[in-house]
Amino acid sequence: MLQITTFGSPILANQKSISYEDPICEGNIQNLWLDVMVVVDKSQQMTNAQLWQVRNTITQVFGTVKQFGPVKYPKDPRSTCVGVVTFDETATTNAQLDASKSFSDLYNVVQTSLVQVDSTNTTFLKSGLLAAEEAFNEGRTRTYRYNYKKVILVFAADYQGEGTSLDPKKIAKDLKKDNIIIISVSCASDPKTAEKIKKIASPGYSFVDEMNTAKLVGQVTNALINANCYCPEDYEQYRIDYHNSSSTQYAICVQGFKATGGSYGYQHAVEYCQSQEKNTFLANEFTYMLATFPAYNPSEYYIGLSYQKNQWVWEQPYGLDHIPLSGYTNWGPGFPQANSTGQVIAVQTFDNGTTYQWGPPQSNDWLFVCQIQASSTENYTDWAESL
Repeated sequence: MLQITTFGSPILANQKSISYEDPICEGNIQNLWLDVMVVVDKSQQMTNAQLWQVRNTITQVFGTVKQFGPVKYPKDPRSTCVGVVTFDETATTNAQLDASKSFSDLYNVVQTSLVQVDSTNTTFLKSGLLAAEEAFNEGRTRTYRYNYKKVILVFAADYQGEGTSLDPKKIAKDLKKDNIIIISVSCASDPKTAEKIKKIASPGYSFVDEMNTAKLVGQVTNALINANCYCPEDYEQYRIDYHNSSSTQYAICVQGFKATGGSYGYQHAVEYCQSQEKNTFLANEFTYMLATFPAYNPSEYYIGLSYQKNQWVWEQPYGLDHIPLSGYTNWGPGFPQANSTGQVIAVQTFDNGTTYQWGPPQSNDWLFVCQIQASSTENYTDWAESL
């Protein structure tokens, strides 16, 4: 497994001064393009006041989304499908994934489905999650939206069935394993129950309803925008802390490879990355990169830096100008040299094998990393998400 920390492509932050920064996952809710199933607890564990709060939150969050339902070329493909499931002891699908073709359609479903709580105290979150999974499966067969990220937005007031066949833990785990993001909003008054509901969510996607509509709308909106920032299958998404899955995500996707190729090795790495997904390129090191391939030896990797036309430059996506090296450097002792081959490798051996420094290739086997910009509300991609 490739592990990366504090790594990214050098991107000009200011055209007037050469500085670099990593793009974080930003976006605009208006341009959201997701497949979302909203799952709402309607048992008496939820109060009517909380149910109305949920109703207001849903309508305010999705009220600013520009396009609903499947769209056809030449329309902007950035659209969001939203289905609705309510549950107590059993689940009811109030609107299929692709039923709402406009916000007005969704608004009518929400207003008629979330009027008052049901007459039972029994509630099984598992039934709601299973109904959402079924709606996704059926919806995809009709819409063919296989490159749209799937998200479940669940509002739950209790966690019943723990330790039994009705425990939602396993189905939640399976859904997340299938690359579905679960956003949970706990409407429970008991902190222990709220903690159990939190564990159903994907890391960093759990919230508590404090009966503050504006706050909850902001939290859910940001969560959906973040969910829309994702990578192709087999790529890792760069985060501030690789080991903390809930840490801030960057709009950078990376995948590691091993190359063998003598003097052609660098160009091979460049061309191999370009042959991957559209706009993929040989990743660059700017601040500091730590790449660990436990099965590989030696510990050397291309950093996307080469000498071209009398200057050192960073790789960029095909068709874009290279970025000149400026400011930060991390040369090993005695480098760079005038007779350099023009290829730069980061190797451990310059510093007793403990840290990486820059120099020419030391052998014929290298590691390299391909990089691509993540999907986002502002960057539509047609790659299929991991299913």
